[in-house]
Amino acid sequence: MSNDPFDDTLDRALRGKYVRVHTEAGTFEGWADRVHHDRGSVVLHDATNTTTEESLGSVFIRACEVVEVLKPKRRIEFVALEDLSPYPEYDTDFTPDEDVIEQCYRTQFPGGFPVVRENGTILNGHKRVAAAEIAGLERLPVEVIAVTDQQAADLFRVAHRGEIEAKAEPGTETDDTAAEEATGSAEETEVENDDDSDIVFGY
Repeated sequence: MSNDPFDDTLDRALRGKYVRVHTEAGTFEGWADRVHHDRGSVVLHDATNTTTEESLGSVFIRACEVVEVLKPKRRIEFVALEDLSPYPEYDTDFTPDEDVIEQCYRTQFPGGFPVVRENGTILNGHKRVAAAEIAGLERLPVEVIAVTDQQAADLFRVAHRGEIEAKAEPGTETDDTAAEEATGSAEETEVENDDDSDIVFGY
């Protein structure tokens, strides 16, 4: 991760994804590996030139006009805050960051998409949702994921691992196994951490 939030977003959105790249020389499809933030370049593996149907293997594309993720795509929906509810195990006794509240007020967006189940249960992003509510927002764009109860529990534990471990009694062992296996049980899900750092599951 770099110190530039936009560069970090590019990496999370594109690296490891199957993409279609549009250039003046033609259109290419493949698995994105590296993205050059300043030059607009990308490295693809198992690539195909869809204009000529030529298989290229690994290829460096210098100047990209558009890069689009083909499969799978994140599901972002605009939902009412009243339809969202905290995860049952989440400690709701917290104060949202004032900077996030101010950003919600100014831009109508908390700076990241809270991750919720289809039933509206928040898996990650409780603080962002609370900040939006304080700022007077009635609706918010969120990432909706379809997961089982077990996958939801695993994802919640991984995204809030630091908080869970901090609450554990001194001298007791925490259940790291479920957290470590969460990427396997929810293989196609990406979750952003509530705090400044990000925990990302591969698409």
